[in-house]
Amino acid sequence: MEREQELKKLINVLHRTARAAVRVQWMNAGEGEARFAVSQFNRILARLGELDPNSKTVFEPLAEDSSLTTVAMACRQVVSYYEDEVKVEEEGWGRGFAAGFKVPGRAGTIDFNLEELGNVVRDCINEIWREREKRADRKHCG
Repeated sequence: MEREQELKKLINVLHRTARAAVRVQWMNAGEGEARFAVSQFNRILARLGELDPNSKTVFEPLAEDSSLTTVAMACRQVVSYYEDEVKVEEEGWGRGFAAGFKVPGRAGTIDFNLEELGNVVRDCINEIWREREKRADRKHCG
């Protein structure tokens, strides 16, 4: 397989792995999923090192006990390293859950990313639950 084509395929796998790792982490996945993702990342990184020896000086394999969040971050870093060289194939319309567009704002336009919106919504929901738990604890105490 020609180098360019294989690079493209490997980067697309990393892109999708990052997205899947975030989703699976969000659903409180177990250790098996994390071990599998780490193993796949390390295998892909080794192959990238064969295709592009310069990548070996930038990226290191992940530890076996790395979390899915770490896997997602590592995948995104490698994808961003190659983004000028390889275009990541997008799923469905636009970029699926990572769809992006510009929204007019006070300071010009704002890059809007649905994946980031999902993160904000998740953080807000977690904050609401923490507040409810604090209130429930106060009611029981006094």
